[in-house]
This record gives sequence, C-alpha cells and structure tokens, in this order.
Amino acid sequence: MTAYRQHCPVSSAAEVFGQSWTLLVVRELLHGNSRTSEIARGVPGMSSALLARRLKQLAEAGVITRLASTGEGRFALTPAGRDLAPVIEQLGRWGRRWMPPPRSGDLKPNLLLLDICRSIDPARLPREKVSLHLRFAETPPPRWWWLVLSPEGAASTDSDPRLPTVARIDCTVSALAGVWLGHRSWREALADHAIRFDGTREAVRNAISWLGRNRFTDPAMTVSVTNRTTRQQFD
Repeated sequence: MTAYRQHCPVSSAAEVFGQSWTLLVVRELLHGNSRTSEIARGVPGMSSALLARRLKQLAEAGVITRLASTGEGRFALTPAGRDLAPVIEQLGRWGRRWMPPPRSGDLKPNLLLLDICRSIDPARLPREKVSLHLRFAETPPPRWWWLVLSPEGAASTDSDPRLPTVARIDCTVSALAGVWLGHRSWREALADHAIRFDGTREAVRNAISWLGRNRFTDPAMTVSVTNRTTRQQFD
C-alpha cells in the first residue's frame, strides 16, 4: 500500500483505494456480493491471490469485515464501506461522461450480461420464467447466451435453459454495449442492423424495455422505447 505521508484526507483515502482493483472490489460488495466467488465473478481479470490481498487490506482499513462462515470466505461492508456508495456512483457517472467508449477488445459477453442482469428491474419482468437468446458475432466462444427472466430477477447463462424464448438478438458485444451504455440509441442500432431481433413487435418492445440502460447514462442521451423504435425493426 502506497504511503503518501500527507495531512490531506484525499491522500489518506488514496492510500486505501488507489491500488489496482480495490474500487472494483468495493463495487462488487456494494452490489450485495459477499462470498469470495461472487466478488471474483465481477472482476474476472483479477487473480485469486490478489483478490485475497485486497480483501485483507480493506478489512485492515475498516472498510469491510469478515463474516463467520465455514468454507468459502464471506465479507460485509462496514458503515465506512457503505458510505462509499455515493462515491462509487459519482465515479461511474464521471467515467461515463468523460471517458471514451470501451474498446472492443475490453468487452466480454459474460461481464456485460452480468452487469445488464444486475440493472434489470424484476418488477417489470413477466410472471412466467422466460428467456432472451443472444447470439454474439465476432467474439470467442461461447457465442450463444441466454438471459433467464422471472419476477425473481435476471441471470445469464451460456447453456440453453430450455425455457420459452420470447425473442432472439443477433449482434456484436460492441453493439449491445454501445446501446446499453447510451453511446447510441436502439433506433440507430436497429436501423443499421448492428442489432437484429427475431420476434414479434411486442416481444421486441418488451425486450428493449427489460434490458433498459446503464444507470450511469444521462437520460437525455438515450432514446426512450417508443413505437418508432420497434417499427424500425419491422420496416
């Protein structure tokens, strides 16, 4: 851990959070992930040894506490850790506003779909469990993914869940990320066939509504789901 040895509170905080992956570990804990494996799922490029080290450092700084459990480690945010929620939120909004769109090489289907699933409002999902089938082009296998949707929430899988499929989406990971992150609208992506739907007009409209958008996106920069958007798919 870097020691800046300054009186400034910013430097004190930077000693804790300025190291690689640390803020992303906090982000996962804020999402409600408590088990080491759950945290690791959201930071797939982080080694298990480094994750263990960062968790130990956060515990020593009083940001998290280790919960009593047998087997896999479990952690929870302390009041100091929970107080970071608006910091992470504002950092995400700053990154969305001022940072360039992600490079295609940095996009991974499993991580993008994990983030999309976490943002889906279960109250808007159908009563019966259904799936959305996504087929990604120009990405290493697995290229076929499904979103399992129910009132309990959303989850992604690369194995066919054998559920009624309301619609199929064919696109690249970049195209889906661009729309979901608000860099372009659904209407634009459908118009130039960057994203293609196979399904009824109602199914397409529902799918777009369910997928929503990243919470860091400025609402003024996205196009709401309207009949014009879905009409473009069928024109």
